[in-house]
Amino acid sequence: MTAKDKIVEIADEIIDKFKLLSIDGNKFAISDYEHDNNYFKDLSGDFLFTPDKSDAHKKLSSMLIDGYEELSSDIKKEFKRDFFRNVEKRCPFCGQLLETSGKSASDVPTADLDHFFPKHKYPQFALNPQNLIPTCMECNRIEKHIKTITPREFKEALENLKLYKAFQKHPESHFKIYNALHYDCNSPNIINEKNVSVLKLIDLYGLEDRYRNIKNKSFNILLNMLRNFKINTPESLERLLENMASSNWHEINDGYSLNNSPQIWQEFIENILYDECKLMALWEEVKSINMSIF
Repeated sequence: MTAKDKIVEIADEIIDKFKLLSIDGNKFAISDYEHDNNYFKDLSGDFLFTPDKSDAHKKLSSMLIDGYEELSSDIKKEFKRDFFRNVEKRCPFCGQLLETSGKSASDVPTADLDHFFPKHKYPQFALNPQNLIPTCMECNRIEKHIKTITPREFKEALENLKLYKAFQKHPESHFKIYNALHYDCNSPNIINEKNVSVLKLIDLYGLEDRYRNIKNKSFNILLNMLRNFKINTPESLERLLENMASSNWHEINDGYSLNNSPQIWQEFIENILYDECKLMALWEEVKSINMSIF
């Protein structure tokens, strides 16, 4: 393999990694990078940083990298403004809403600038606006060369560990139950490499805390609805839960990618509120609540 072939292979790996990272709803936001990959690879041939480069080459690399670090906040703000001009102000990788002042729709979101081609390996692109992608701080910390579960695999992680679905066989091993309406999620035993990676994602994005918060909000909404529906049979509870599954649940949106994933949201409502209501003996709790309400 020639040096040029090796560089092309590295560039392809980087591009594939970003395609994997990007969530469906924001994938178009980095489409230009895939479109321009040949341009980047052609320019990379004589400038890949390696330890055997000359002192002059290393000095030039440092100047370019330092030049990026010294960019004024106004210039970086313009990069971010251009990127989000026609794109929703979300991290293109995890879908997290990026904070703005809220004063106007054109506000520049608070975001890190992530180098599509790493600046230490491709210093010639350190100052190229096309090589800068605004991301949330968490995604910017994910090293591109490390194999890990990515935000793009968010849905797969939820399905693998069933974090947003009832543990049908042994719920007591996964949930610490205080009562039918309040319990914490505990991580399952991890025995294989894939689940280890999924657990890293759970820790990285704080999914257990988010799960608990969403679940508590869900049941609070459920209790409020019980005040408006007379529930006196398991069938009437089932009908109520089915109606809830088709409802618009903005109240329990946690601001992450769930609200951009209708299919996940539908599964969340159907599986959690229906299956777990039965699984956690919520019916007994509902009956006692109803006795006090009606």
